[in-house]
Amino acid sequence: MLSSPPMKHRLGICIAGLDGAVASTIVAGAALLRRGLTQPLALLSEPFVNSHALARWDEIIFAGWDTRAENSYDAARRNAVIGPCRLKPIRRELAALKPWPAAADRIAAFRRAHQLDTVVVLNLLPTGQHAASKQYARLAAKHDCPFVNFTPNDCGEKNLRHVPFAGRDGKTGQTWLKSVLAPALRDRALHVTGWYSTNLLGNDDGKIVGDPVLGEAKIRDKTKLLGEMLGYEPVHKVRIEYFPPRGDTKESWDYIEAEGFLGQPIQFRVSARYPDSILAAPMCLDLCRFIALAARRGETGNQKWLSLYFKAPYAGPPHDFFRQEQLLRAYLAAQL
Repeated sequence: MLSSPPMKHRLGICIAGLDGAVASTIVAGAALLRRGLTQPLALLSEPFVNSHALARWDEIIFAGWDTRAENSYDAARRNAVIGPCRLKPIRRELAALKPWPAAADRIAAFRRAHQLDTVVVLNLLPTGQHAASKQYARLAAKHDCPFVNFTPNDCGEKNLRHVPFAGRDGKTGQTWLKSVLAPALRDRALHVTGWYSTNLLGNDDGKIVGDPVLGEAKIRDKTKLLGEMLGYEPVHKVRIEYFPPRGDTKESWDYIEAEGFLGQPIQFRVSARYPDSILAAPMCLDLCRFIALAARRGETGNQKWLSLYFKAPYAGPPHDFFRQEQLLRAYLAAQL
């Protein structure tokens, strides 16, 4: 008996901040995957492509907005997340993708031109761009597009109730590790007395979040989740330092003081070094695929099952990574 051909689902992803480091990594990464030049690592959505009819790489089309007006190849070279040799085979494809002017209403034309089943709006604007973020949320609502807010910005989410949306502030590196370690320490019945976190980042996002005023929202998102996971508030310090030589490669350290059996002191030290955009890009691709599934299922409003991806999810606690993963997998199991 012949099996039926896999369902097709053409997905458009419109990115606010198309020339940024994360966005250019997303676009280049999808192009490399489309050509079979890399493996789909770090993508939670990949095992569900066939079972849930998620968009394949040759079914995803990108567009978006940016004030820089660079094509995606020039943006990728400037951001220097992916090396020139890896960009060479996809140079022509990336060079053909140029951003729309900021806030230009091009979604309907984009949908028609590419015969798209779903168009997702993904907000990757720099931290602090609240007014601009709200503009893109309004465009998403106007055109019935699912909306993903990967930033800590206020997007006026109350206006998105009739479309599926998810956010806020992507949980990429240090905070993700914290959401794994803190529940493990809690469930091991160790008492955390202090947690000090610091990190260095040298890209454009680092410049903004390293500012004591502009980075306030990011610090708040990183700080508040620990007490909610442990059930009590230890001494908790978080620092972000802008250090240009680091570029997109973030360096982070965590020092944890705890009390164990007989009140004896225990210390943990966690050191990590990683390109921030390499962690963020697959998460954004997952989110766009998954929220397109929610739209097909007729979902509206906040998609709590996607809270695993965010530092400050609209659903609120729990921040526990393992509980959030259970929410994600339970939703996907229910859609089979």
